[in-house]
Amino acid sequence: PEFVKRSRKQEESGRTRRLLMIAGAVVLALLLAAQLVIDFRNVLAARYPGARPLLGSACAVLGCRVGLPSQVENLSIETGELTTLGVDSYSLNTLLRNQGSLAQAWPSIQLELTDANDKPLLRRVFGPADYLPKGVPVAAGFAARSEQPVRLNFALTDLKPSGYHMIVFYQDPT
Repeated sequence: PEFVKRSRKQEESGRTRRLLMIAGAVVLALLLAAQLVIDFRNVLAARYPGARPLLGSACAVLGCRVGLPSQVENLSIETGELTTLGVDSYSLNTLLRNQGSLAQAWPSIQLELTDANDKPLLRRVFGPADYLPKGVPVAAGFAARSEQPVRLNFALTDLKPSGYHMIVFYQDPT
């Protein structure tokens, strides 16, 4: 009878649909896993150094690179001291800390000088080459659970700051 034939066709197409949906779910799960590995490649390479060559070859195909982690939440900058060196010369001494368990890429530091009313007078961003002492290799990164003294010297004309604010951040490499 016709209803038996229709029932068998629906049963067969249901199995085919189910198999296609399972295959699609597996493919999507693999793509999600690949995306997570690529997004967290720097942390994975730092935690599991043996995975670095595999991650590097995957990045060569995808146009990315494996570097040091950039986890700003593990970094802190201590309140420092802004001192006058001369008529228009200033120095800011502070301490940068990596409180994380992994070596980090060196961050950028934004210094905002303020007047007596805490109004911004000037903002400047210092890259690692600007604040690291000579002889500290930038490529080696900021060691885990370590501190780095920071000394920023700069000159200002026609500005008399009375305070400052500092933040650490990572610039987008793209």
